[in-house]
Amino acid sequence: MRIEINQEKFSEIVARAQSTLERKSTRPILENILLQASDDEIILSATDLRVSLTQKTKCKVIESGSISVPGRKLNEIIREIPRGDVSVESKDNNWITISSGNSTFHIPGTASEEFPSFPTPPNNFIEVDPSSFDNMFTKTIFASSNDETRMYLCGVYLKEFKDEDDNSFLKVVATDGHRLSLIDTLLKNGLSLFSDGIIVPKKGVVEIKSIISTAGDSLEIACADGRIYVRSEDILLSVTLIDASFPNYSQVIPKQTGGGVLIACEPFKDALRRVSILSDQETRSVLVEIEGSVMKLYSDNPGMGDAEETLSVDYSGEPVKVAFNANYLMDILKVMDDEEMRMEVKDSLSPTLFIGTDKDSSFLSVVMPMRVD
Repeated sequence: MRIEINQEKFSEIVARAQSTLERKSTRPILENILLQASDDEIILSATDLRVSLTQKTKCKVIESGSISVPGRKLNEIIREIPRGDVSVESKDNNWITISSGNSTFHIPGTASEEFPSFPTPPNNFIEVDPSSFDNMFTKTIFASSNDETRMYLCGVYLKEFKDEDDNSFLKVVATDGHRLSLIDTLLKNGLSLFSDGIIVPKKGVVEIKSIISTAGDSLEIACADGRIYVRSEDILLSVTLIDASFPNYSQVIPKQTGGGVLIACEPFKDALRRVSILSDQETRSVLVEIEGSVMKLYSDNPGMGDAEETLSVDYSGEPVKVAFNANYLMDILKVMDDEEMRMEVKDSLSPTLFIGTDKDSSFLSVVMPMRVD
């Protein structure tokens, strides 16, 4: 194999492929990227056996061929090599030479025959709105779990449902057992893929969002054989779904009252960030006290000090005092697009609702409070 390719173009696709790789694999081949050159294009493939990515781009192919090379080392080389045209050539001993300008690198590769085979995509792709999917994933992924002993929580759940007027929506949910985030979106296409509900693992969601960021207006998805496939122009991603039942999340969502506390998002986020500086580094506990039109935020860390900040809010309910993990609230505020949100709080022990008020009216989060001593 021998090709010539623009450094910036090559760096972009190598970096994307490298993000798919397994960081600590018992199979060294899973740390490689497969290069396949023919006609006037090169195809890059990477997989950890659960997430698989294939992408192609135009280049000058002097000699067709294929080889797999260590992905992270290839990424480092291509990122640092001088700009301009890069020459990539494989040798008979499976070493590969990379050169540009006055720089030349020689690294060992592996025969392409040893690289894992990829799943065959189905033929039922449906075009969807990339911005809608990006927004839905952004507003939910932060609430998913990292606890692999409960794999059914380590992803984002997508399920079609219908409202009272028989309109079909896509409901996207994530929870780690301490908090929950949910958004409903009306879609023109693609709902039938989620009629039974699927759980997309967190890494798969991150990779899908990466593709969406460069997808423009074109994004297609399909589901088959326990996988979700995402396609955009010259990129194809397949993700193995989590084979488990998602918990009955609806039972932990308090019924909306339409009341509660109306809070300006930016001042609340700024105040939380400041007060949490002196919160306990493990619990990140911040006490929220609301009475009338005043909200007070407190943090107290023995040996380090304490902090307090006051905000003006719109509230007419009974005085309430409740503690939260500040990071949980910050995660909500980071993705909230509205200037104001509504906080429906019952007492210091009950789940608290955080709801968008305008553009994010279909977005809500539930946070379990921390016990107040």
